[in-house]
Amino acid sequence: MIKLCEKVDCTGCGACYNICNKGAISMKSDEEGFLYPMLDYERCVGCGLCQRVCPIITPLEKYNKADHPLAVVAKSQQIRTQSSSGGMFSVLANHVLSEGGKVYGAAFGNNYIVYHKMVDNEEGLSQLRGSKYIQSDTRETYKEVKKNLVEGVKVLYTGTPCQVAGLRRFLGKTNTSLLITVDLVCHGTPSHYAFQLYLEKLAEKLHCNRTDFQKFCFRNLKGWSVVPSLQIAKTKERHLLLPSENLYMELFLSSNLHRESCYHCLYTTPERISDITIADFWGIGDKSYFGYNTKEGCSLVLLNSEKGKQFFNDLSVGEIYVEHREWQEALSRNTQLHTSSIRPKKRDIIYRYMREHDYDSTYKYFIKTPYARLRHTIGNVLRFLHLRK
Repeated sequence: MIKLCEKVDCTGCGACYNICNKGAISMKSDEEGFLYPMLDYERCVGCGLCQRVCPIITPLEKYNKADHPLAVVAKSQQIRTQSSSGGMFSVLANHVLSEGGKVYGAAFGNNYIVYHKMVDNEEGLSQLRGSKYIQSDTRETYKEVKKNLVEGVKVLYTGTPCQVAGLRRFLGKTNTSLLITVDLVCHGTPSHYAFQLYLEKLAEKLHCNRTDFQKFCFRNLKGWSVVPSLQIAKTKERHLLLPSENLYMELFLSSNLHRESCYHCLYTTPERISDITIADFWGIGDKSYFGYNTKEGCSLVLLNSEKGKQFFNDLSVGEIYVEHREWQEALSRNTQLHTSSIRPKKRDIIYRYMREHDYDSTYKYFIKTPYARLRHTIGNVLRFLHLRK
């Protein structure tokens, strides 16, 4: 009998769902809002394809550790101000688009649901930029990528390491010479349900309706700032959220909202499964001098495969500033490159507690550590500085 991977290990990548041509597998949300595959045994023919493409049941062999980390900054100020970590994603994506290719990444849909989608022009690229601290639904993008590759179309696919692993396992023996995979150094993935609960509680706290929320940004797209903002339709003004108004990010950063598999992630290692890895280069310059202004962010880049190295080398030298850095610097503050998030003791009750209690009660119960208070102080300072600009 066909058996999918254990729930505690499942990343929700959707590879099994994409491979089943009998419609026997569907992705369903559990009580916490995380997507898991459900198997319909009446439709299942026992072919075993779902097991063979599962990167948990059949793990991928990782690439060797990159020769050295790179610190990269896009030279275009427009790109840097539109991006959240030095602009590396935009530079890579624009290069693929200039060659007639297609780019896949996470975008906001209706009601702030995050899902993977394809764009084939620079205008559409804006939907994929910016951090989205919610697990994206890959939907049927794996099948779309395979179709593109068979038709000879170049593809850049960006996602969390587990999503890239799912894609690579799904593609199997497909010719992937035209595919560039880019993974992110991921802190963990909360569910859509957690974010929706937060928005509902936030509306009550701000004395407005949930429908008044016009645009939510998880972080200010001006470099290192992690000050979230909310645009309310009635005023048209961007409201920078105080730490006391940003329960969601506090819970996310303290690892309280993660999917269970995130607490024993297979991909928190310098040996990656994508061609290129990108992240914020937190701590750049701490160990040694960096020769470019990082006020608007700096990207950490790992070139993990020969294909990734070649693709990076094809970029115009006029587009980016690059320096080789030491592994010690890259690993010191980018902890998810070597360690999974620690599962908090209160993780067992967080989703139920958020549902049953008001905003302030939840905030006081979960956010009261000295580390959180320090972040509150820093957040208030950042907000004050932004308001003065």
